Amino acid sequence: MRIAVLGSGSRGNAVLVESGGRRILLDAGFSCREIEKRLTGLGVAASSLEALVLTHEHQDHVRGADRLARRHGLAVYATAGTLEESRGLTAQARKQCTAIASGRPVEVAGFEIEPFAIPHDAAEPVGFVVQAPDGCRLGLAGDLGSRSRLAWGRLVDLDVLILETNHDLEMLRNGPYPWVLKQRVAGRHGHLSNRDAADGVPELLCDRLRQVVLYHLSQTNNLPALAAAEIGEALAREGSGAEIAVTEQDRASGWLDVAAPTGHQMGLDWATAVAAGPEG
Repeated sequence: MRIAVLGSGSRGNAVLVESGGRRILLDAGFSCREIEKRLTGLGVAASSLEALVLTHEHQDHVRGADRLARRHGLAVYATAGTLEESRGLTAQARKQCTAIASGRPVEVAGFEIEPFAIPHDAAEPVGFVVQAPDGCRLGLAGDLGSRSRLAWGRLVDLDVLILETNHDLEMLRNGPYPWVLKQRVAGRHGHLSNRDAADGVPELLCDRLRQVVLYHLSQTNNLPALAAAEIGEALAREGSGAEIAVTEQDRASGWLDVAAPTGHQMGLDWATAVAAGPEG
């Protein structure tokens, strides 16, 4: 299996997953044109995608979903609540949609996808564990306000963990957001802080985990260096050899190649991004 994050942040999120020549997209938070452009940069034609799986209905996760699905004939999977609240999905695209539910694994283009409920201020948001035919396992938990027992119970025995590190608490407190928005971001159904993510990571460590990908960083209330430092310290305290990669808002990552679990080895194409400048 190999993955690439097309971009992540408040202006758009999407993750490409490939195994055995089959490809799916997790979220489509950029315009269809931008998704196609970023896929092309990775050497992938959008027409080669087989399915789109959505976490929730917020625009930074579904902006390009309707046009991408219609233009390329993609099957779309999302919870009933997400489908109901995704107002931008046309009647044509809805004919291509299948409802999924937390705790009910589903086969999508050869991948087994297990959705699990997450605490976020959306209709019926979910994270995913994606298992490829070769046994590689990816966990995605973005846009969650707190470390729920359910989510942490699902994010186990992974090769790659994609985890939200949205904000630094001090930057959020002292930043320009109105007080109401600060409360929403920091609330139990808002977004996960660097500290909350770092406090929870030790519970998710296992021998096979080789990569922790930091996701959905705020451009206003976080810095890549702060997020990487907090998670890095948590990993070091536990003696974990997992590497850290920080995703970006304005460009796709390179490919991350994930070896089959029996090998417990991983070829990493990403450089760990710890630059001090702001990032989405």
